[in-house]
Amino acid sequence: MAAAISFGQVPDLLNALDAGGRAMGVGGSTNATDSTTLSSYTNPAGLAYISSPTFSVAFRNLPESRNVLNGEFDSPNYETRRKAGSRALTHVGLALPAANGIVGIAYTMGGFVRDVQNAGGNLRDGGNSIQNMDITTKVQHDFFTLSYGKRSGRANYGVGLIMASQYLSNTGSYSIFDSGSNFLGTRRFNDSGNSTGFGAIVGAQFQADAQGNSLVGISLRSPISLSNNRETSPYLNRIPGRASLGYATRTTTVGDSRDYFVYGGQLDYYFSSDKSAILERTDVLVGSLGLEYNFFRGGTRIPVRAGYAIVPKGGDRFANRNTMTFGLGYRPASGGLSADLSVGLAAGGGGLDTGLSVTYRVGN
Repeated sequence: MAAAISFGQVPDLLNALDAGGRAMGVGGSTNATDSTTLSSYTNPAGLAYISSPTFSVAFRNLPESRNVLNGEFDSPNYETRRKAGSRALTHVGLALPAANGIVGIAYTMGGFVRDVQNAGGNLRDGGNSIQNMDITTKVQHDFFTLSYGKRSGRANYGVGLIMASQYLSNTGSYSIFDSGSNFLGTRRFNDSGNSTGFGAIVGAQFQADAQGNSLVGISLRSPISLSNNRETSPYLNRIPGRASLGYATRTTTVGDSRDYFVYGGQLDYYFSSDKSAILERTDVLVGSLGLEYNFFRGGTRIPVRAGYAIVPKGGDRFANRNTMTFGLGYRPASGGLSADLSVGLAAGGGGLDTGLSVTYRVGN
């Protein structure tokens, strides 16, 4: 039986966890226009710009929170502390030329929440008191994608199949005492399980000028209904669909034509959400802006990035999570190995977000 969850200010990353690729440094503002192995998950049209076999991995921390409850059991007051959380593998991707285009195979973590609840003292429940509360809630969304991208003149097109996996657990216990401090019993619950679902994604990228310096990217991911989740279906039974629109433009600098700026902006709309679930998902609009400056020195390109991501809460039990991001890249002109390091500072504190991605391309 599902036990009700009562959150305070838990940062909401169930829809829009950034897996930590190079776009994380610009707040995710170039995901729809980028061309990496992450494109299998964000916009498969971006695969078409990959010209040789490419392999990437990404790691990042998984933000967590702790709620300390006080007051009434049914409507408590919260003291929320946010923390950076543990680090995990969040993306593995491979892109290969095939069938006059590029095939992408990828694993990407796209949503994560972990919250621990404890009572700061006794919680009042009518004439009774609730003591020794200890509840942990975790939800993780993983996406396995098989995608294909192809160039056609000044446009790219892509399509992909998605298998989504949700792990959800809500476990804990609390003790009940009457007004005379007599022990009435302990309630324990352990609702957990894995569920899966299937969906699709389509996308396109269009050059907005004759020189190819500006790009518009659009993609649409279907909502994904989850199955094989009898114990956890009351919590969350559907992953929202996502419609993305992005724009990026490149301008060279006056001093050195090999240096250039990239400006990016993106909107992501999450729709057809599970509004009746315990972990309610409402339709939300996520936005991001970013700037990248590319230095070219000594045969190496060094991108320096900054961005801002606005992630509204997707349910009343959650809180917004807006983040200022920064990033640094390393791309030698010869050799196929490159790396990108990104950091983020979320409004409201909670430690430093860190993401690292490493990419190897066959050939220069």
